Amino acid sequence: MKHLSWIKGLIFGALFSFITALLFMLIGQVWAGGITSFWGEEWLYFSVIIPFAITFAVLGGYFHNRNALSNKKLWLISLISAFLVTLYSGTVGAIFGETIVRGGLETINVEGTFVWGTIYAFILLPLTTPFARFLIGVFYKII
Repeated sequence: MKHLSWIKGLIFGALFSFITALLFMLIGQVWAGGITSFWGEEWLYFSVIIPFAITFAVLGGYFHNRNALSNKKLWLISLISAFLVTLYSGTVGAIFGETIVRGGLETINVEGTFVWGTIYAFILLPLTTPFARFLIGVFYKII
């Protein structure tokens, strides 16, 4: 049955990567002055699906047969997960997504993406950790 937990995690991660990217895109557009496109930039969806799916698949396997995880442990897992997902999606994932959408690396500032993606992964922890805690809490109840 552990394989089922991995599969649930994979599906949960893929589904919520899409929802999270959509929310992030809409909130960013509102803060920038108005919604110009409901779906936003395609590269963002590509950049988050891999880390979300892998993270929740691993968490599915980890949560399997663990009924009494403390709140402190869940917050620590959320902090680590939020950092790793944001780091990947802001660096490798962004480059991967842009490459798919634009058809090559010609228009991507690879060095700047790695530098700023890493900086953003640290700076955004106060926002990403509670969001990750919410998603992980929902997922933990499902498992």
